Amino acid sequence: MDTGRAVCFGLDLGFGDVKIVAGLDSGLGKHHKKILKKFPTAVAYAREGIIGNLGDNGKTYSFNGRKYAVGDSALQYRDVFSTRDINFLMHFSPLLAFAAVERLVQEGSMCPEIMQSGEKQVCLGIPLAYFHSRRSSLAGAVRQCHVSGTLLDFAEVEVRAQGQGILFDFMLDENGRPIEDRLNMTILIVDIGFNTVDILGVVNGSSSREWSGMIERGGISRICQQVGDYLQREFGFDLPEQSLKDVIIKREINLYGATKDVSGIIREASEEYADWLMQEVRSRWDGFLQKADRLIIAGGGAYYVGKDFSAKYPEGFLFVPGNPEYSNAMGFFKYLEGKNHAGQDL
Repeated sequence: MDTGRAVCFGLDLGFGDVKIVAGLDSGLGKHHKKILKKFPTAVAYAREGIIGNLGDNGKTYSFNGRKYAVGDSALQYRDVFSTRDINFLMHFSPLLAFAAVERLVQEGSMCPEIMQSGEKQVCLGIPLAYFHSRRSSLAGAVRQCHVSGTLLDFAEVEVRAQGQGILFDFMLDENGRPIEDRLNMTILIVDIGFNTVDILGVVNGSSSREWSGMIERGGISRICQQVGDYLQREFGFDLPEQSLKDVIIKREINLYGATKDVSGIIREASEEYADWLMQEVRSRWDGFLQKADRLIIAGGGAYYVGKDFSAKYPEGFLFVPGNPEYSNAMGFFKYLEGKNHAGQDL
């Protein structure tokens, strides 16, 4: 491995999914293929049954004296931790960051030596409401990730507010260079996550604290809750939130060996959620939107509300990035690329 090259990671530790974007920076200003990866933000204690490990429940990790299952394998356990609380992300951020980088190695996207050598840089986000109070703590927690006897350390850790990654994704090109005609725009960014909706107001290209805010418990977990109530009422299903998110994506469940289509209730819940969120945004930010150049909808929730928002505004006003759920991680990655190539500080 060439340790003279900086390896950049854009990391989005969401309440619903962990998203990571990575690539190699040669320092020559050349574009490198970006690697995108995600897995559920699911963590559970890894326990053995009374007859030991019967079958393979997936890889486990030793962290702070306990063994955990992470991601899809954690969904096999009954007691999956709730991910709604900021303290969950603060505590498990080193474990989730470690698991994200390790997955890139396991699938062959990066060489194993990256875990313990080379200059690594990471930029990650934190919900707007906790940006000032928890930013330094999050940076310190992720700087050195001690997991399963291995140290994953980063030479540089940048923590930005959720939504700023989406701004960088919009303002910067594929090599992290500014797109001139987008630099001075006034924009409202609606970042729809699993638990929260982060609203970032951007005035003449600069983030505005006055016009920014967060709708807590306003993410697509509201859709999950409505679908979960339906499954409990109709079929006696009692699923954790992370499993409900998987149901919403697949739009079906397995019931006594048969596949049951639940797309109807999901469509109904999604439409009601879109109406509710649109009313929330318009009631608090309509004055700002009237003067704005763009409304950007991103995050995983963009898949559920994009069409509804588009129908309410003039053509060309709404912008939904490609792969909207990766937009924060992609923007964080572009931000690091831009700093490395030009020494810029956005």
